[in-house]
Amino acid sequence: MYEIKMPKFGLTMESGFIEKWFKKEGDMVKEGEPLLEVSSEKITNEVASPVSGILLKIIFQEQEEIKVGTVIALIGEEGEKLKEYQAKEEPKKSVVELEKEEISSTKIASPDTDRGRRRKASPLARKIAQEKNLDLSRIKGTGPDGRIEKCDILNFLSFASKEEELNIEKLSGLRRTIMERLSKSFHDAITLTNVTEIDFTELKKISKEQKVSVTSGLIFILARVLKELNKFNAHFNTEKKEYILFKNINIGIAVDTDKGLMVPVIREADKLKLKTINEQLKELVDKSRSGAISERDIKDSTFTITNLGMMRTDFFTPILNPPEVAILGVGRILKKPCIMEDDKIAIREMAYLSLSYDHRVIDGADAARFLDKIAQYIEIPNLE
Repeated sequence: MYEIKMPKFGLTMESGFIEKWFKKEGDMVKEGEPLLEVSSEKITNEVASPVSGILLKIIFQEQEEIKVGTVIALIGEEGEKLKEYQAKEEPKKSVVELEKEEISSTKIASPDTDRGRRRKASPLARKIAQEKNLDLSRIKGTGPDGRIEKCDILNFLSFASKEEELNIEKLSGLRRTIMERLSKSFHDAITLTNVTEIDFTELKKISKEQKVSVTSGLIFILARVLKELNKFNAHFNTEKKEYILFKNINIGIAVDTDKGLMVPVIREADKLKLKTINEQLKELVDKSRSGAISERDIKDSTFTITNLGMMRTDFFTPILNPPEVAILGVGRILKKPCIMEDDKIAIREMAYLSLSYDHRVIDGADAARFLDKIAQYIEIPNLE
């Protein structure tokens, strides 16, 4: 019998979240065939079966979070019996024994008892419960000494019917990670946002001529601004009160995927040509959305850019990607009438940029200088 254990995708992974089983108990599975989908705190991967055989037992179900190394399923030969298996993590209890315990406990918890004690209930309440096949131990009585009355049964049925109408889903591993990281960012950092409107007309022209995306041009410019204003290319360790500045400029790009937000990283962006940035950006976005992203692709970012312009958002206040100290939000580019320096009116392509930053280590004036610098490079671009 072969034990399928919760895999470890990276050095820091301590537990995995079972997103989906591709097989059910009793199915034949071939070596190398996708068996289940597991998400860690960073990525989601398909796990292939290491052996061929019959999936004898799924020990943990979908939507459960399991420690790395824990046996989650058993594969064996056809006709092989589970009683021959003894779980290593809990040597005193085999899978079959656990099943027996569960059955046994079910028998003890009969519909009208509570941990072995008979629940007090009015005859009418008991009659309704019996008709509806209700377990009285699940119902709180409001009568004398907790006696269950008719109204308690009706309230329970009313709530249960509403509950059945709801579609309640547990958060996936990736969504929980997003929740935890953003909660940490919101509660730990003192975040402020500066916003400015910038003329993208020239940058759009060059992007079109060179057949690259505007986001690629922004990353190219951003990398050079970060090189000049290095204090934004940094992490802040709240516990140690350490401000860590990086020489390498690794820009994370927030990517919307079916499974949630992912932030792949373009490394050493200040050393890359515009076309290379464009190629890497396209590759990372494709990998993020297809689920082929690796742990290396999403680690070590020093600054993040998030673009909601294509979704009809004009400006917003992006939240920090901890432990980074700043993040740049990009809004929709719109054609607008603008008053030029010669006081003539011209139609220009304008967009808002939002710079959110940790005010504990970045002053508002620093943020203003950062946006001013990036505006200069966007309005008079040199992408060579």
